[in-house]
Amino acid sequence: MWTQKKHGVNSYTKAQIIQMTSHLIKECYFTIGNLLFSQSIGIPMGNDPAPFWANLYLHHYEYQFISNLIKNDKNRAFKFRHCFRFIDDECNINDSDEFSNSFHQIYPKELKLKCEHHGSHATFLDLDITIKDGTFEYKLYDKRDNYPFHIVRMPDFSANIPSYVFYGSIMSEFLRIARCTLHPNDFIPRVKQLTSRMHKQGAQLNKINIQIKKAINKHPEAFQSFNINTEELITSLTNQN
Repeated sequence: MWTQKKHGVNSYTKAQIIQMTSHLIKECYFTIGNLLFSQSIGIPMGNDPAPFWANLYLHHYEYQFISNLIKNDKNRAFKFRHCFRFIDDECNINDSDEFSNSFHQIYPKELKLKCEHHGSHATFLDLDITIKDGTFEYKLYDKRDNYPFHIVRMPDFSANIPSYVFYGSIMSEFLRIARCTLHPNDFIPRVKQLTSRMHKQGAQLNKINIQIKKAINKHPEAFQSFNINTEELITSLTNQN
């Protein structure tokens, strides 16, 4: 909040904010073994304000571009109405290739953009999206599925956390899968994988099933796209065969 008057010890001047930000960017160090490195190029990754810096940096150029475009060419500006960005991931839907033709006018030349998908199929954040017959079909996308090595996912029951937190995380992940999936044929195998993983990490199957039933009963809207009645869905998910 900007104010003309100082309010307590948590008030800072513009000059102080610039000084603190500059310090956090320029005085960033990390170690590998017994070696100490200082980052001299780009915004440091991993510290708390880094996502906000990246967002503000990109927003500055985007705001300038679209504001001028609205004044001078509203029809062209309207093509960006379905363009979305989450930090450094950009998704441009039905824009008639306007973003790909304009990004060099939006961002500075030092910023290199990489087009990962083009056409009727793409992955964006946690979604795998395909356009079929004019319909967006989506399912959960997790790039960790393609890693050639085992990684730890979700908490382990042997960890020093309350059991309700452990089982609550299963319910949250179950809901995430449901909300990121359109068809039951993609949803059910994902839940089976989750159940198997959490069982190996110490969860009791009957308690996993309790979390599944609780999620379906408390959040029925997350499962409406499957067109399966509640009893049938619960049976298909809790059947361990």
